[in-house]
Amino acid sequence: MENLDLYFKNLTGKDETKALQAAEFLVNSACIDLFKNLVDKSDYLFDFVKNNVAKRIETVVSKENFTNLIKFFVIYSTDYDDLFASILAKHANQDLTDDIFEILENGTIDQKTYAAKYFYYIPDTVALEILSKYAFCDEENLAYNSAEALGQMQDDISYDIALSLLTSNDDFERLKAVKFFTAYNRNYPLKEIIKTMKNSKMAENIAGQIPYCISLKSLLEADLSDALDIIDNILTGFGEILPLADIFQFEMYDCLEILINKNKIDNEFSSKIAQVLLKSLIKFKLFFDNQEYVFDENKDTKYEINSVFKLLQSQNNEFWNKQKEFAVAQLNKSKADILSILPVISELKITGVIGEIKNLLKSDDEIIICEAVSTLKQLNALDETDKISALSKVSNPNIKAIIENS
Repeated sequence: MENLDLYFKNLTGKDETKALQAAEFLVNSACIDLFKNLVDKSDYLFDFVKNNVAKRIETVVSKENFTNLIKFFVIYSTDYDDLFASILAKHANQDLTDDIFEILENGTIDQKTYAAKYFYYIPDTVALEILSKYAFCDEENLAYNSAEALGQMQDDISYDIALSLLTSNDDFERLKAVKFFTAYNRNYPLKEIIKTMKNSKMAENIAGQIPYCISLKSLLEADLSDALDIIDNILTGFGEILPLADIFQFEMYDCLEILINKNKIDNEFSSKIAQVLLKSLIKFKLFFDNQEYVFDENKDTKYEINSVFKLLQSQNNEFWNKQKEFAVAQLNKSKADILSILPVISELKITGVIGEIKNLLKSDDEIIICEAVSTLKQLNALDETDKISALSKVSNPNIKAIIENS
C-alpha cells in the first residue's frame, strides 16, 4: 500500500520524471488499485492536476500496452472515459472494435459505459442497435455515452424515438428524451423541448438541459419569452437540483446583466423580467449568506456566485422598487406566472398586493388557492374569513389539510 500511495503522489505531483514513471507503472501493470485510488480521490484533485495525469497516461501508452486500458473499465469515472476512448481509438483495429463490442453487450454497467464512449470515436454501426437501447436506460452515464455515439452515427431511428418520448405522459421518460438530445448534440428540437418543459412537473430538470443545446444569451435575443421561462426554472433548480457550477456554464452573469439593462424602463416583458431578477436576488443572497451551499464548490464557481450577487446588489433601491412594481403584474397572468411570483412576494414581504392575493382565493384552481393562502400567511395577512373562503373552494383532501393547518 505504501508503494501505491507513493505512485499516486508521484503521478499527481509536479516532478514530471517521477510522474511519468508512475504513469508507466499504472498502464504497464494495469494496476487496478492505483486507478481506483485516482478515481476515489478525483473530487479532491484540482482540474489542472487531473489534466496533468491524463496527459501523462496518454504519453506512456504505446502499441505494446494500449489494450491494458480496457482492464480499467471495471471502475467507471467521467474523468477517464473520454481519455481512454480517445487513446484506444488511435490504436483502433477490427479486433479491438470486436472486443469492445463484446464488452458493450456483456460487460458490467461500468464496462458498458466506457465501451459506449469508444463508439463515439469509432462510430461503427455494428453497435447501433444496442446503443439505441442503452440510450434510454436508467443508467445516466451509459445513456449519455450511448446517445453521444448515436449522434456521431447520425442515427435517425433513435432520434425519432426520443422525439416521440417528449410527448409521453411520464415526466421521467420525457426528461430522458431531453437528455438524449443534449448528448446527441445535433438537430436539437428546441421548440418541442421548451414545450415539454412548460408542461412538466420536472421543469427545473429540463430547463437545466436547454443551455447545452443553445446558449441562454442567444435565446434571450431570439425568443425573450421562452428564455425568461427557462431562466426562471433554472433559478428554481439551482442549489437543489442543478449544480452551482452551471451558474458559470450558463453565463448567468451576462444574462442577468442584459435583463437588468432591459428592465430599467417599462417594456413588453417588464413583469416577467422583474420576477426573474427578484428571484435571482433572493437566490444569490441565499448562496452568499449560507456557506454550506458553496463549501464544496471550486474557487471559480464561488467567484462567479459572488460576482453575480455583487451585480444584483449594485443596483440601487429605486431600481429594485421598480422591479417590485413590475413583478406584481404577474398575478394577473397565467397559472405558471402566478405560482412563480407568489414565493417572491412572500420572501420579499411585498405587502402592497395583499388585496390582489386575496382575490386569488376565488380562483377555480386549487393549487393557486393553496399557494395564495400560504403567501397570505407569510405576510401575516391570513384571517379566518380567508380560510373559510379557501376551504369552500377546495375538494382535494391534501390541499384542504394544508389550508386547515395554515
